Amino acid sequence: MLLQQAPKAMSEVTLCLTIGRRPQLLEQTLSSLLALFDFEEIIAINDFRDEPTNSVFRKLCPNGMLISLDRQLGHHRAIDHMYGQVKTSHIMHCEDDWLFDQHFDLGRAFKLLASNSKISQVCFRKVSDFNLNHSQHQEILQCTSDGVDYFRLDSLHPQWHGYTFNPHLSSIKLWKDLGGFSKFKKERHVSRALRAEGRFSAYIQTGCCTHIGENLSVSPSAANPSPFRRLRKSIKGFFS
Repeated sequence: MLLQQAPKAMSEVTLCLTIGRRPQLLEQTLSSLLALFDFEEIIAINDFRDEPTNSVFRKLCPNGMLISLDRQLGHHRAIDHMYGQVKTSHIMHCEDDWLFDQHFDLGRAFKLLASNSKISQVCFRKVSDFNLNHSQHQEILQCTSDGVDYFRLDSLHPQWHGYTFNPHLSSIKLWKDLGGFSKFKKERHVSRALRAEGRFSAYIQTGCCTHIGENLSVSPSAANPSPFRRLRKSIKGFFS
């Protein structure tokens, strides 16, 4: 049964998904998410253009917009292309490897985002889903803004937690003000740019999703790591 949300919130947000080469994970993601939300606008881009993934999206989102171009753009350019189709003021961004197992109030997420101009996005990932040690947990800030409780993780790292492509709510204005994502080489560079402006990600305390795509990356380097990458990963793991 679909949970009811404020009509204003639903009419102002587009669900945007990056998908590709992981149809089973996409089915888990969409099945769990759409059991909680009835989005009016849904757009997905499959930068890998594989038909099994496209078929899952068409089955679960028959009224959604599927973008599957004749060439691969790369992750950031693909998101820019997708966001260029958005007509709403806000985006709920999601990837194809998340499990939503708890109701979340999108209206409260809107309220939190509007309460503080330094909040770049409201993230829905459970903080418990991060692999943090005891001392790192001690550094997490518990905050409240306009009656909405959230966590700040930006004290844990000088570059991260200013922005993430993990499931979140953000304004289309943020993307436009950044000039798109294509000029940034990596996700952390987007985060770093926003951190330089004093902005941060707000992790809503009632997080609702966990990552299910660990070690299942679709990037060529992850699928076929070089001997140097394998050695570096093993050394990192040994000393962690």
